[in-house]
Amino acid sequence: VDRILAVASGKGGVGKSTTAANLALALAAQGARVGLLDADIYGPSQPLMMGLAGERPVTDDGKHLNPLKAFGVEVMSIGFLVDADQPMAWRGPMVTQALTQLLGDTRWGELDYLFIDMPPGTGDVQMGLARLLPRTDLLIVTTPAVSAQKVAIRAADMARRSFLRVAGVVENMSEFTCDHGESYALFGSGGGQALADDIGAPLLGQVPIEPAVAAGGDAGEPVSVRGSG
Repeated sequence: VDRILAVASGKGGVGKSTTAANLALALAAQGARVGLLDADIYGPSQPLMMGLAGERPVTDDGKHLNPLKAFGVEVMSIGFLVDADQPMAWRGPMVTQALTQLLGDTRWGELDYLFIDMPPGTGDVQMGLARLLPRTDLLIVTTPAVSAQKVAIRAADMARRSFLRVAGVVENMSEFTCDHGESYALFGSGGGQALADDIGAPLLGQVPIEPAVAAGGDAGEPVSVRGSG
């Protein structure tokens, strides 16, 4: 893998998984070889988002799993290995072991990029990732709300303590534009830039509230391949 990018957030519900999926698909559409690992053990969402819900990976040698493929992206998730309604009542060491196996026991091809959809917060998966993949760059996703920005700082601080590089910040749900052209900052404003300034990383982009984004994820056809219309 030439480059590993972990998409992280301080809290859930900010659009981290949506960001990871659409970035992976956008690069694949440009001809890059891309993998997407769903590392959210307790709440995997990539099987549904990538149109692979209910699918199961196969093995050629009884030891390694072949990743599933969607829209040109290789995908692996704990959601492919358990029932969708099964709760993951696992303690920390089991979660870390699951991450290790998803990484090491998956027969990834040669990749230009491997995106890792991280769980929210700063728990066992984050610490395990820093140990397993020290070359990882982190993308922090936040919303414009100051409360989300304050929580996201913790994810960036943990990355620094683990000697991971924070590549930048993505502000999701930045504003909503009505049909008549008026824009509204429904969740406040300035959180993404404030976070970028606090951690000394660039603000890479601001993603507006767009119904097609949510609809594409729910339909298993993300907006990067579905389009906005």
